[in-house]
Amino acid sequence: MSQDRVILIALAIVAAISITTALLLADGSTWPAALLGGLAAGGATLWGMLGWLSSSP
Repeated sequence: MSQDRVILIALAIVAAISITTALLLADGSTWPAALLGGLAAGGATLWGMLGWLSSSP
């Protein structure tokens, strides 16, 4: 996997974790629940990005 793809995946994961955690905290969730939700979103993003990039040439 090229260095550009690794950076793209890392940035997408960080964005998903940050946005999801911020939205859950703004909705009134406790910080552990918001962090777990953010990490779940980051894992889903990792899974999706790896699947998407592995199918492209």
